[in-house]
Amino acid sequence: MYNLDKLKGKLKEDKVDAFLITNEINIRYVTGFTGSESILLITQKDDYLFTDFRYIEQAKHDVPWIQIVERKVSLIKTICRKLKLLNIKKLYVESLYFTYSQYDEIKNKVKGVCILPTQGVVEKYRKRKTHEEIKKIQTAIDIAENAYTVFRKKIRAGLSEKNLADILEFEIRKKGGEKSSFDIICAAGMRASQPHARTTDRKIQDGDAILIDWGTCLQFYNSDLTRISFIDRISPKFRNIYQIVLDAQSFAIDNVKPGRMAKDIDYAARSFITKKGFGKCFGHGLGHGIGMAVHEDPVINARSKEILEEGMVFTIEPGIYIPGWGGIRIEDIVLVTPQGCNVLSHVPKKLTEMVI
Repeated sequence: MYNLDKLKGKLKEDKVDAFLITNEINIRYVTGFTGSESILLITQKDDYLFTDFRYIEQAKHDVPWIQIVERKVSLIKTICRKLKLLNIKKLYVESLYFTYSQYDEIKNKVKGVCILPTQGVVEKYRKRKTHEEIKKIQTAIDIAENAYTVFRKKIRAGLSEKNLADILEFEIRKKGGEKSSFDIICAAGMRASQPHARTTDRKIQDGDAILIDWGTCLQFYNSDLTRISFIDRISPKFRNIYQIVLDAQSFAIDNVKPGRMAKDIDYAARSFITKKGFGKCFGHGLGHGIGMAVHEDPVINARSKEILEEGMVFTIEPGIYIPGWGGIRIEDIVLVTPQGCNVLSHVPKKLTEMVI
């Protein structure tokens, strides 16, 4: 998991003195440090973790091989002092996470330093999961599925969306999850036309279709799944659109294999939905990578330039959303294998299994 040696090799190859990593997840991925509000400085020789009193003991436990620098003033001022002491002239920074105020202070306090913006250096390694990471993601999926199985038996008319979200959150923790990966989405009836609907006090009614988007976080790794449940019955329109979404997902999954363009996987689902007359009702990308972040590379959409590689883990989640009517999304997680892909999630999704 840890790629310090590879990052040091890049510094040497690019003739850059140091790399300042400010993204919390990237720091955790590279070092294993489990704290927050810290910054990592990698040089060709030594590495430094800048943090404050709250995390000193934790840092010594997590990363004993890294020099821990406790800040007494602001974090960035402490870093500036170290940059001057090390005589850093060329410094890589993460442009997506490095703030303008941080840039301004380093430029003003460290004379002669050249700040070089980079993107995706650590994320490149995070795209392909190790065997250990895949096991953690699979465990997060298993917990989420076990929780949902129990939760689904408790869905009934009269409960509110919030009631249901609270029940599922409790079951996730009861089954061993540390927390939900994100705020659970529970959208009933017409509200499901909002892909990321905010859970409300709306009561569940007979005949409702309920969209549940949930996931589990365990040991900093996440799962992300979506299913639809129907109360009492399925209307003909729901039956038709649900099958379209399910078939679109199946076509996309069948196209996943190493060497394929991510945009082609998106096209496999999107073209089918468009052919059925609902192209304008599918406005988001087909999927996203998942791991230490719920949304990470690779991005699976129509604009992606990503080429699929063995070890990538991502969601496939086509949807159709019709304002004033409702919405349907089906989301699973897949792993790219040498021959194609494995679907890591197994929550039932056949139309006949969706009625409560």
